[in-house]
Amino acid sequence: MNLILIASAISGALVGVSLLAVTWRLLAGPSAADRVVAIDLLSLLGVCIASLTAVMTGVVAYLYIAFGLAIFGFLAAVAFATLLERASVDPEKEPV
Repeated sequence: MNLILIASAISGALVGVSLLAVTWRLLAGPSAADRVVAIDLLSLLGVCIASLTAVMTGVVAYLYIAFGLAIFGFLAAVAFATLLERASVDPEKEPV
């Protein structure tokens, strides 16, 4: 067996365990910020899964999927951070 495939299988198992932990934090997160971080980590784990699939199958198209997930995950994290920041600002103290 190839060393790269063994490392990919171990990485896949670790990503699976991480998915369980992140899903738990998403569902049981005590605050909205915890849930936003969990969503950001889910997009990162999606990038990991797409990259591992590209390594294990040899299909380069999965790397394009990983790139798209990375871009949209970053934009979603920025949007959620902006939303949380606006929600925490008191409307009376907001600059005009």
